[in-house]
Amino acid sequence: MKRLCGLLSALLLSVSAAASEATLQIDGYARETLPGAAMSAAYLTLQNGAQERRQLVRVELPGRSGASADLHTTEERDGVSRMRPLDMLSVPAGGEVQMAPGGVHLMLRGVELRAGDSLPLRLHFASGDAIDIRVPVRSLRAAPGGAHHHG
Repeated sequence: MKRLCGLLSALLLSVSAAASEATLQIDGYARETLPGAAMSAAYLTLQNGAQERRQLVRVELPGRSGASADLHTTEERDGVSRMRPLDMLSVPAGGEVQMAPGGVHLMLRGVELRAGDSLPLRLHFASGDAIDIRVPVRSLRAAPGGAHHHG
């Protein structure tokens, strides 16, 4: 009986995660790193089709030991741009959040990325859901824009 309850619980969590993923559309890309550098940025657009807000609280780089991804925003004060970390990113119910250069972004550390590669990301939400996606790595010379990638 305990085993059956455990299986049912796992199934319900799986269905819940799939339903959450279906209401959240994620597009994005990462920038290639400069030669010899191990830092970059990624930009996502999160569209929330649910009737409640979603809070992105953490992003991981699966399969990349020692690498990290942190939520950051860029603020300008007295003509000087500074980055500061964000504890979370709120995506309003029925709304969207767009990350962009000079604004909210993912700061990637400990990575070497080349144009044409793809980067796996695991997005963790305050609800306990985690969504795995892959984003393309674009050349530093490429024009901005997004492509839809669930993975």
